[in-house]
Amino acid sequence: MKTLTIAVMSLRRLLRDRTNLFFIFVLPMVLILVFGLVFGNGFTTRVALIAPEGDEAAARLVERITASDAFEVVLTDDADVARARIRRNDIDAAIVIPDGYGADLAAGRNVEIAYYASPNAGGIQVRSAVGAAIAEESATIRAGRFAAEEAATDPATATATAAAVRGEMPVVEIAVEGGSGSPGDPFDTGAAQQLLLFMFITAMASSTALIEARRLGVSRRMLSTPTRPASIVGGETLGRFLVVLFQGVFIVVAAAILFGVYWGDPVAASLVVAAFALTGTGAGMLLGSLFSNEQQAGGIAIFAALMLAALGGSMVPLEIFPDTMVRIAHLTPHAWGNDAFVTLIRHGGGVRDVAKELAVLTGYGVVLTAVAAVVFRRRLTR
Repeated sequence: MKTLTIAVMSLRRLLRDRTNLFFIFVLPMVLILVFGLVFGNGFTTRVALIAPEGDEAAARLVERITASDAFEVVLTDDADVARARIRRNDIDAAIVIPDGYGADLAAGRNVEIAYYASPNAGGIQVRSAVGAAIAEESATIRAGRFAAEEAATDPATATATAAAVRGEMPVVEIAVEGGSGSPGDPFDTGAAQQLLLFMFITAMASSTALIEARRLGVSRRMLSTPTRPASIVGGETLGRFLVVLFQGVFIVVAAAILFGVYWGDPVAASLVVAAFALTGTGAGMLLGSLFSNEQQAGGIAIFAALMLAALGGSMVPLEIFPDTMVRIAHLTPHAWGNDAFVTLIRHGGGVRDVAKELAVLTGYGVVLTAVAAVVFRRRLTR
């Protein structure tokens, strides 16, 4: 009961500050919204398409590109205007089919199609869809050229025949299992990254409250009562764990309700949040036990939390890291947490699929909490 009472009092002291309430509950939701809108695909991606008029081959390529539902096509006739609109963020990309496209193909010459895009996620995503459409058209053209060379016929006629035959060829279907339960939701992965980022920041920043309690003599006054040091250590640790865990649960529930974020298997996601909360608690307690000055500890806490988050893939996805950096990133708990949520969100995994990540995070938490408890107890009884 004493341990629980100390935990509740620690929780009250931390949540009494309105600044803490903003950073714990409000700011994470704001950043999830911002990153989802900026880097997600929640809005229609618009692409300008410039093609020569009266060119049958160009019209066929335009039809193939516009058949994609990955973006909205805006037809225009001025490439310079399209590039200017990209710079103003009116559109995400522009495709320019050059004049003489059909004549060059009929003569057996290669044709270069220009593609301009903004550096945002919309422009990057469009490129793969456009590339697939052009690849399909290129396959038809190559087949026509091959037939024309082998049968010594007109390339245009052979290409038209290849296009007609292509529609009658058997199609191989590929079934993909797993993936996100809401593949079109732009907030899913970003929400998981922000969840880990802010849980760890909150845990590290709570070290200042631990130092303040020692500086004001709160811990010593508790020792003057019939309260064992173990109860004080356990209460302070439990209080910080409850704060971080509550924040994690709040972000998960609020993001699911407000933004439709899909977190995967609820049991597995809950275990990942709890394991990461334990890790953050241990790190925050250790920092608060080692330092005696709130300002010094606060600065180091924020710096360390942001550095570990950046290295662990909570600011930039691990997918774009080189192999060496990926291995280094997995020295941080964030990388394991992000791996776990990628498995749950994108691949529909369960508890068994993230067992390795859970074991590593729990190991981090147990070791850090145990070391912090020993250091904190020594500071109390010294």
